[in-house]
Amino acid sequence: MRCIRILVIIIFILASTISGSNSYFSVGENLQSHNVHSLSSLTIERHWIVNIIIVNYDESIIDENILLDRMPAQRVYSSGTVVMTYNIQYEVYYASSAYSNDLMQIAIDNSVNGTGTGTSLDEAALLYQKNHLDEPQRIFYPRDGRIIDAYAIEDWLEDNPYVTQPDLGYTLYLVNFSALDNSDHSLEHWYDYHPMDPDTGEKQDWFRLEWDNTLNPNVTMDYSGFGGKYNTFFVDPSAHQWYLKWCRIWWSEYIGTQYDFWTQDLEDKVSSLDLETPSGINDLNIYLQECIWDPINLLFFPYQHQPAKYCESGLLRALVICMDVEEGISVDSLRWVTNSEVQKAHLEELYPFISWDTDVQFLDIDEYPLWNATFWSYATLEPDGMTIVDGGGMFDAIYSTMRPNYIDVDSSDINVFGVVFIKQQMEMHVYGRTYTGLGGGGQTVIWKSWERYYRPDGITPKDGISAIQLHETMHAIGFHHTWQHEQYSSDFSYGPMGYFAYHNGTSRFDKNWVQGTYLDQMEALLYDDFIDKQADLGVDERPETYLAEQKILDLFDNARFSYNEMDWQLAFNKLKDAEDWIKRMMWSTHDDTAPIISTWEALPGITTDGFDIRAHVTDELSGLENVSVYLWIDHCTISAYPCTYNSGTWNAIVPEFMAVYAIEVWIVAWDWAMNRAESTHEVVSIATDHIVTTNATTSAQFDLTLFVYTSIFVASVSIIVVIVVRVLRKQ
Repeated sequence: MRCIRILVIIIFILASTISGSNSYFSVGENLQSHNVHSLSSLTIERHWIVNIIIVNYDESIIDENILLDRMPAQRVYSSGTVVMTYNIQYEVYYASSAYSNDLMQIAIDNSVNGTGTGTSLDEAALLYQKNHLDEPQRIFYPRDGRIIDAYAIEDWLEDNPYVTQPDLGYTLYLVNFSALDNSDHSLEHWYDYHPMDPDTGEKQDWFRLEWDNTLNPNVTMDYSGFGGKYNTFFVDPSAHQWYLKWCRIWWSEYIGTQYDFWTQDLEDKVSSLDLETPSGINDLNIYLQECIWDPINLLFFPYQHQPAKYCESGLLRALVICMDVEEGISVDSLRWVTNSEVQKAHLEELYPFISWDTDVQFLDIDEYPLWNATFWSYATLEPDGMTIVDGGGMFDAIYSTMRPNYIDVDSSDINVFGVVFIKQQMEMHVYGRTYTGLGGGGQTVIWKSWERYYRPDGITPKDGISAIQLHETMHAIGFHHTWQHEQYSSDFSYGPMGYFAYHNGTSRFDKNWVQGTYLDQMEALLYDDFIDKQADLGVDERPETYLAEQKILDLFDNARFSYNEMDWQLAFNKLKDAEDWIKRMMWSTHDDTAPIISTWEALPGITTDGFDIRAHVTDELSGLENVSVYLWIDHCTISAYPCTYNSGTWNAIVPEFMAVYAIEVWIVAWDWAMNRAESTHEVVSIATDHIVTTNATTSAQFDLTLFVYTSIFVASVSIIVVIVVRVLRKQ
């Protein structure tokens, strides 16, 4: 007697059942405090954790109640159809002296202590320039001190966290490295977060447009905090910085409350307090609370952004308009400033769940009279040769008259229209100030003078527009700045939405915001759709229907688990699979008729050299989900090749293969109701080249149905089924 053992190995990702969830759904509940939302809004709730690690502070003087006061315990966001509630829990830890010493040693080992390594701000000159905007000043000067490699610190913290990073959340390190400084500030330390221009790879050594000139050369971007490569942020109040001092003066008319940490480092603050008294300890804790407020409120849980738009596709169509071709600055000479590929890479990194199309074109304005007329309707040429642009007026004119010619302004997807004007000696004015660009409402416009693209020699490229275009595009899709007035220190981050420095791409905080809020909406909407369809199920549905129902529940659990691990792509994949299974479940209650495989043929014939398959397959009700060609070689190995639909037929290419005895080929079709049809089989004998057509189906040999529909069927990926048959003879 023989026993046949069949081992079936199917290359699928089997979806496992994971119970438990940190998300919760309801319809029309808990909306009393959010009356801007419709009572029909869906809600979803998440639970986040923030670990705060205190490094090199005396634990006895830290008052956690004061430190965490004003930190958000909950954020509520709305997309209009979905209300997202983020509950936030804080855990405070005190780093051991050994860990603190190790971290400080990493800082010392990755630092340079020298002359002219940093920048100091001349506040008097800045104040004068603010009051005399037509008189540029030198406000930046070199200073000596210790510059620490922020990448080295951030990488070390990622590899050596004091406590394990929360599954869903962030870690903030509050550090005291005042031991690296002198009390008289003759020796200070700060961090280099390596800002750079993505188009040239040049290290950023220039600041905003008012000081992007020969009066202020070699400006260093001195950070007192940093974060965004990972889910961490590092705050060192003892470090030198000049940016917050600049903000205090330049934005003074918008500031109602000034914070001590803008102008006083930790040593200054401590020297002004009596830490032997309760009031002194309270004041220190308020100071530290203010130091960490910005990154938590504007980066971890931003109140200023809009949730990601839940849609299928995104388009950025941008025109780079060259305005001095007649003066000898050719269109081709400016093509380096950005390109479609750079823009697409940044947007796909930020917003990976939708398909992106980017189209960047370079134009000579003299060849486009309508653009020429639009520009000069809102620009004037001054006697000194400077062109002054009314940014607000031109932005609105482009929005109303030009934008509809380039994109579908009524599309439910993301459609962004961008314009870049490059002209010698040009300034854009809006809101009483000088700016480089504006963005919002699906439009971006950038006015950047030609001189600012190059080093002082006018030849060496310095600074393109990819970073600015990304900044303005993110405005157009709902991002605000990483700063808000009175909160500026969150600009010490990796993302492109600040006014301090550039980086090549988006930060982890940006990605988490877009991808997390997109998935919130996706999960809430799909789950609501599932609940509606589940309510229509009867007690005697087909077995396939109940299989689909359980599969959907498992996939939602899997998606929530992945979300709570901040594995956004895997969560998206699980929800897309759930979407397909909801469709199968619904159709399985309406359609129990298998597809019809009318005819099929192999061209030029079934041969080991490979062949093409052409099949006529139809399904009247639910529609075809998958049509595949199966190839059984020598009764050992079965390979499946999904077909694609084109011009009325389903087509596949079977590549060259090896066979010794026989080849068997057939077609299998599935519809969205999980009905299966199988064609006749053609069997070719290698020895005789004889072809036999049979009506046998594979169900007599093994049943693929269970495997296919307990797996996630991906029609675009070949399914390889390997069957190993062992014949065991009874001894």
